[in-house]
Amino acid sequence: MTNGSAPLLIILPGLDGSGRLSVPFMEALGTYGIRSEVIAYPNDRAMGYDALRDWLRPQLLERPPFVLLGESFAGPLAVMLGATGLSSLRGIILSTTFAHAPVPAPSALARVLQLPLPLPPVALLARLLVGRWRTPSLESALREALAGTSSSVLRARAMATLRIDVRALLPKVSTPVLCLHANEDRLLQASALRSIERAQRQPAESQLLDGPHLLLQAQPVEAAARVASWLRTLDRGTLPHAPPKA
Repeated sequence: MTNGSAPLLIILPGLDGSGRLSVPFMEALGTYGIRSEVIAYPNDRAMGYDALRDWLRPQLLERPPFVLLGESFAGPLAVMLGATGLSSLRGIILSTTFAHAPVPAPSALARVLQLPLPLPPVALLARLLVGRWRTPSLESALREALAGTSSSVLRARAMATLRIDVRALLPKVSTPVLCLHANEDRLLQASALRSIERAQRQPAESQLLDGPHLLLQAQPVEAAARVASWLRTLDRGTLPHAPPKA
């Protein structure tokens, strides 16, 4: 069973910007009849949040009804776009993300990121981002995703997270919001999502999942089930309540 009337889920990917890491999650969404797509960012330009918002918004203006999912780095982008009054936007999902600088000492880290240093080894990043869900296939996917974007662009995006603060925009988001956070997120403090929830004009639904920072990658099936369940509250009765049997 498929569902032609459910809103399209548009995924704004994390720091790598490619969307390659979203494939298992999107496949799991498909078992619920949910159509999804990723909008990948330019991989050769150091675009900050304002520039990415302005680059993305025209691509969303003529879309059919959709829900926007902002993952990690892209959470502030989803909020910024949601505050601009997109007429086809039906909801926002914020996954393991933040509304303002996610680290306690942004100025010190900014000085480090300005240096033309190589990225940390992927094995180290995998321990930080995936933790005990780390597998050879997931580590390989992370390596390929990062390899597709220049290190200077990745550093620029990381620096942008240290300057961003969209808390004042959150009350301007009029659509329903779902916040997904992970119980073993080693990158973000628990207060990151709480600050989002406190600033909402209407209460956001918050769900805690068993997983690491790369929640959608490590737990794609469980995350897809939670997203499908929430989408049913937006468009009740149009989504199947369980994946179709083979």
